[in-house]
Amino acid sequence: MHHFKTIQDFNSFMGYASPKKDLIDVVKHEEHKNLRLKCDGMHSDFYLMAYKRHMTDLHWFGNTEYDDDSGFLYMIKPNQIYSWDTDKPWEGYHIIVSPVLLQEYNMDFNFFQYEIKEALFLTNDEQQHIETLYEQIIIEYKKDHYELDLLMAYSNLIFTYIGKCYKRQFETRQPLYNKVVVEFKKALSSYYTDVKNTMPSVNYFAEKLNLSNNYFGDLIKHHTGKTASEIIQDKIINEAKLRLQNSDKTIAEIGYDLGFDYPTYFSRLFKKQTGVTPTQFRK
Repeated sequence: MHHFKTIQDFNSFMGYASPKKDLIDVVKHEEHKNLRLKCDGMHSDFYLMAYKRHMTDLHWFGNTEYDDDSGFLYMIKPNQIYSWDTDKPWEGYHIIVSPVLLQEYNMDFNFFQYEIKEALFLTNDEQQHIETLYEQIIIEYKKDHYELDLLMAYSNLIFTYIGKCYKRQFETRQPLYNKVVVEFKKALSSYYTDVKNTMPSVNYFAEKLNLSNNYFGDLIKHHTGKTASEIIQDKIINEAKLRLQNSDKTIAEIGYDLGFDYPTYFSRLFKKQTGVTPTQFRK
C-alpha cells in the first residue's frame, strides 16, 4: 500500500511534473504521456478533485442508468484508499490541495467526504462549464508568478459549481433515490425490532444502504426536506410515546431501551420535541 505525504512524491509516482508549490497542484492529464495506468492501492494526506473524460469502465465510480458516458467528477479525501487499472491514460484535469490550505481559505463542502463510488456525472452543458473553469485555473497556475488567492478563488468557484451539479444529479436520479428514501424509512421503522438498546444513527443507515454519511444525508434532505437526523429523532420520539402509553416500565427503563445512556438525556430530548416531559405525557 502506497502512502504519500507530499504532492511531489505523489506526482513522481504517477508520472506528473513536479508541483510549483507544496500545498496545491493543478494538472491537465493530456500534458503527461507516461501516466501510471495501474495501482493496487494508495492513499495520501491531501484532497484530489478529479475531472475525467472518455473512460469506459465507470461502474466503480457509481454510474447508473440515469448517467451518460460523458465527463464525471469525484473527490478523494485524505487517507481514502483507492486503486485503478485502466488500458489507456485518462483525459481531463485534477486539483490537489492540502487540508491546511482549504482550512486557511475556509472551504468545506459536503461532497469532500463523499466516496469515489458517489461520483458526479455531468450533463454536456455542465461538462463544458467545468472544462472552462479548469482551463482558467490552469492558465493562472502556469504563470511564473501566479496568485495563490486567485487559484483558491477559482477552486472555490469550481467546488461551488460542483455542489450545484450534485443537486441536479439528485433530481435526475429521483426514481433511484426515492428507493433509497423508502429503504431508509423501512429500516428505521423496524430498527427497534432488529437492534436492541442502541440509539439509531445516520452512520448505521448510511452503511446499511452502502453510502457515505454525507452523500446519504444530502440525498435524504434533498428528497424529504428533513435531515436524516431529524427523521431519526422523529422515530425515537414516536417510539417513546408508544412505550410510555403501552408499557409499565419506568421512564429510565424506557430511555435505556431506546438507546439513551442516561435517563436525563431521554427526558431532555422528549421535552424539547414535544413540549412536555415523559412523565407529563404518560399522565
